Amino acid sequence: MDGIYEISMNTPMGPMGGKVTLRTNGDTINGILEIMGMKNNLGNGKVKGNQCYFKGNIKNNALNIEYEIMGQLTGNILNIYAKTNMGEFKLQGKKVG
Repeated sequence: MDGIYEISMNTPMGPMGGKVTLRTNGDTINGILEIMGMKNNLGNGKVKGNQCYFKGNIKNNALNIEYEIMGQLTGNILNIYAKTNMGEFKLQGKKVG
């Protein structure tokens, strides 16, 4: 699951792209989410086989998005389901590094 993924998602604000970098250590996974011009740390995630789970929030001056993320890696494609206080989103990421 370690690597860099280019992600895309459809949101109420229109299509958005970004990048997520993931690193595992045993059954723990951490990373960085880069989306909407912001970088946010993904911490204290759990990984089991080809599945991962994160819970946290994205903050900037005008925005606070709480999220729960469940992801599944199949080959080099990361399918992500995100449940947030702004709605539910499906994302897909392709491993690029």
